[in-house]
Amino acid sequence: MHEQLAGFLKRQWPDADTITVENLEPIPGGYSRETFRFDARVRRGHAEEVVPLILRKDPPEAVSILNTSRQTEHELIEAVRAHTSIPVSRSYGYELDRERFGEAAMIIERMPGSGLTSALFNGGADAAQADSVCTHLCELIAELHLADVEKLNVGGKLSDPRNVGIDISSWDRYMETTYEYYLQGYHWGDFEPLPVLMDAYLTLRRAKPRPLRLSLVHGDFNPVNFLYGDGRVTALIDWENARVGDPREDLGWMQAMDVLSNTNIMGSVTKEGGFLGYYNKLTGFGITQEEVNYFCLFGTANIAVPISNALKRRFQKEHMELTPFYIIQPSIVNVLNFAKMLGYPLPAGV
Repeated sequence: MHEQLAGFLKRQWPDADTITVENLEPIPGGYSRETFRFDARVRRGHAEEVVPLILRKDPPEAVSILNTSRQTEHELIEAVRAHTSIPVSRSYGYELDRERFGEAAMIIERMPGSGLTSALFNGGADAAQADSVCTHLCELIAELHLADVEKLNVGGKLSDPRNVGIDISSWDRYMETTYEYYLQGYHWGDFEPLPVLMDAYLTLRRAKPRPLRLSLVHGDFNPVNFLYGDGRVTALIDWENARVGDPREDLGWMQAMDVLSNTNIMGSVTKEGGFLGYYNKLTGFGITQEEVNYFCLFGTANIAVPISNALKRRFQKEHMELTPFYIIQPSIVNVLNFAKMLGYPLPAGV
């Protein structure tokens, strides 16, 4: 691995005399990519610098949950760097030849800042930063949703990045083809009958909200996918699930994961009526809390489909990884939300 990394970087930096890989170690957490941190010691003439980097590598195909492309992720984050002020890791390139790293991979800059988001809340060590960090995060997601989609959707690859038949020619077509994907996905992942999910997918389609302009959405906007320091967001990370979609999807998923993570991103902005009020002032979208609640469920379905499919493959012993059992948590928790929305009778206190 050390030699392969050094060789890859030498191709990116042909002016370097020597490149030495140091401190290579896996990064725990996450579920869809294998990630490693390392430092590259680069010597050019008499000058030497140490570059902090991350290797993002696909898991084996049999256990993959999100079938996304490292080339597409590379092109996206470089477009975000070029056309917005959103802090993102620079990408130093991608390798699709599995002979190099075992699976397709990319190498990105390791950004500064803390990823221990929980320290911002519940009396944590960084609680004094919570308001300013969450306010800045709100500004960044608003900027992303207002950005020119054509400039960020390089080669149209984010129109349907999972290749499941999504049509972004209009908001209505986007929603209809996404509902069809959810319904088809129910059958892909039917390891057990889950009528609540089927009912929920059909109800989501019947209760379709008002149209809103499509934008580039992060796709996994949640409390663990940003770094922070000194009261600011230092990086918005993990762009692999980004796509063209409804901007309310990012807000709904953040709300869902805010509860699951026991954080308070959505409740920590004090200016302009809170996170949603400030976001609406920045974007002019006029999104209601009811719409956020709807897209909380809509976003859960978007993640539930590939996870349920991975679980089914695990039960059928196509692979023996335990990760799908871990990542099913958001879907299980939100089954209760689906049940409440559908008006099912529930035990007292649920």
